[in-house]
Amino acid sequence: MQNSVFVVNKEPYCIWEVDVSERNMGFLNGIDPGYFSYLAEINLNSDDEGRAAIALRAAFHHALETLFSLIGAYVQAPDCTYAWIAKCSNNQLRNFVNNVNKDGGSLFTKLNIDNVTWGAISRCVFASYLPGTKKNERSVSLFAELWSRLAYEFLNNAHIDEYNSIKHGFRIRSGGFSLAFGLEHEYGIPPPQDELTHIGHSEHGTTIIKLEAISSNQGERSYRSRQQSLNWRFEKTALLLQLVSMSINNVTSALKILNGAEDGSCKFTRPLEDDDFTAPWKYSTGVISSEISCVINTDESMTTSKEQLKKHVDSCMKRKIYK
Repeated sequence: MQNSVFVVNKEPYCIWEVDVSERNMGFLNGIDPGYFSYLAEINLNSDDEGRAAIALRAAFHHALETLFSLIGAYVQAPDCTYAWIAKCSNNQLRNFVNNVNKDGGSLFTKLNIDNVTWGAISRCVFASYLPGTKKNERSVSLFAELWSRLAYEFLNNAHIDEYNSIKHGFRIRSGGFSLAFGLEHEYGIPPPQDELTHIGHSEHGTTIIKLEAISSNQGERSYRSRQQSLNWRFEKTALLLQLVSMSINNVTSALKILNGAEDGSCKFTRPLEDDDFTAPWKYSTGVISSEISCVINTDESMTTSKEQLKKHVDSCMKRKIYK
């Protein structure tokens, strides 16, 4: 039997296998780096633009999760990638990415680097890609900057809520929103359209309903809802998805090389032009988010505990409210 000790963010684990290396390489060979590029192409060519936009957005969030999971495994457990990914929860993955954003000097790594930064990770990933050339240097720098920007997309709480809403029963309305302001001539009556100043608009976006606790009391079980809308550009999401797909391919290739694959057998990809790395952020919607909710004045009568609600539920069970 063989074993490997690994760390997920800051939690240690141990995997036992008959052959850890064989299991790991089998996992890596099963990864399809072109999967997300395929999804981008399918949805870009769809006749149903509304549904295609949501599918593309879901694919983008999914791709980010995949990319950062592979990067996390590359940094902390390249010899047992499959085990790291299996033990890494969503919260742990976000903590890992956040730690790298903060120049994660305290993060455990099996790589030969002092601090776990996006730059250090990128240098390791592209160590076998045209070493000693200007193209290598540019690729290292550009992908490090890209991953840093993608990290903020991944950690954005509004994006997390959006992804969860898409995944869990499609509790989401497709379509963006417009935001404009102007002075009322008469209280309660909107000014004419031609007097409004528009500060944001998008054909594409999402609207979700999120819950928040009525109070900050520990164990609080009463909630209220808020409606949250996001604007995003179809073009930006498509371009980002393609960049993330390339990144997944490159990290997978680097993992294979660390596990014994020959350099020439692993492909690295990047955009043709350096400007393509920043092209997605050239597509702007102006205002990117909006939250609409009623003003609720909370008081002690609205707060509840688990014990109070259990008593209410037990009472309802006895009375059989619905027959």
